[in-house]
Amino acid sequence: MNPSPKLTPAAQCASGVDPAHVVHRWYASLGESTRRKYRLALTQFGTWATGESAPSADLSMRILVTAGRASARGMVCAWRDDLLEQGRATATVAASVSALASCVTAARLAGLCEWAIEKVAPKIEPRHDRSGPQHHEVELLLARLDDEVAGSHRTAFAVRDTAIVRLLHGAALRRFEVTGLRLCDVQLDHADGPRVLPLRKGKREREAMLIGPMAAESLRKWIAIRGTDRADAPLFTRLHAQQDADTATALSGEAVRQMLRQRAAQAGVRAIVRPNGLRHSAATHCARNASLAALKRLGGWVTLSSPARYLDQDDKDRRTALQVVEC
Repeated sequence: MNPSPKLTPAAQCASGVDPAHVVHRWYASLGESTRRKYRLALTQFGTWATGESAPSADLSMRILVTAGRASARGMVCAWRDDLLEQGRATATVAASVSALASCVTAARLAGLCEWAIEKVAPKIEPRHDRSGPQHHEVELLLARLDDEVAGSHRTAFAVRDTAIVRLLHGAALRRFEVTGLRLCDVQLDHADGPRVLPLRKGKREREAMLIGPMAAESLRKWIAIRGTDRADAPLFTRLHAQQDADTATALSGEAVRQMLRQRAAQAGVRAIVRPNGLRHSAATHCARNASLAALKRLGGWVTLSSPARYLDQDDKDRRTALQVVEC
């Protein structure tokens, strides 16, 4: 019998069933955004279960797998209830529980256990108005930015912020999709029309998304100011005198949130303006003025559950229905 061939370190890691190796391969199979959220959920569960402030990445998997099906499910349910008692949104808790369920599934596929964690996530309940600022408030915000861009005292901040707002609202992109754009992801002269290639939610490959002419024009102005020949450089960057165009760091999601709050106050908008609020505002306006197919394409949704939330915000159809059925 021939001896087993010697494996490379990469092959040894891929064939290993140690929880640390399984978690490593599991993380590698996830998209960047999902990986970040799942890692946080596993860390929080590990802290809850053991009291350690910085548990290892594979600790949660070890706890759940060694506990057995009944005990593991009981711990996940207790952690879920604890999060809900802390006032966490049901959607947040459901996502955290899904991370643990996915982790156990990875362990099952690796042969570490023969069961899965199912039906423990709470029912997701809407916690806030998803419509975002009213359409006329977004128009007021953009008018204020356009005036600043067209004025004699135009600043790079105004040009950059205008492009960001138009992508968040006019193209209905998510905050991380906007901040994750690179210069090579902008194709303003494409044959199908101006488009960007964001890394969308739950995806590992970038997806081409058409944008409107006003968003395209705002991007042209910003890119002219942005500078640099590096195709992989971040599109939206922090603006500081001590950094040049080639080494400028990407704008963070929190910086975008703070920028919107300041810009809304300057424009006299009373509503709270958040990055996702602009996307919600665009979806709500589309739901009232376009088809369901157009709404799904705008938001990039595959199923009807998410766009249905925006359709429910519009009472116009219900009023029409009541007029028809009432005696």
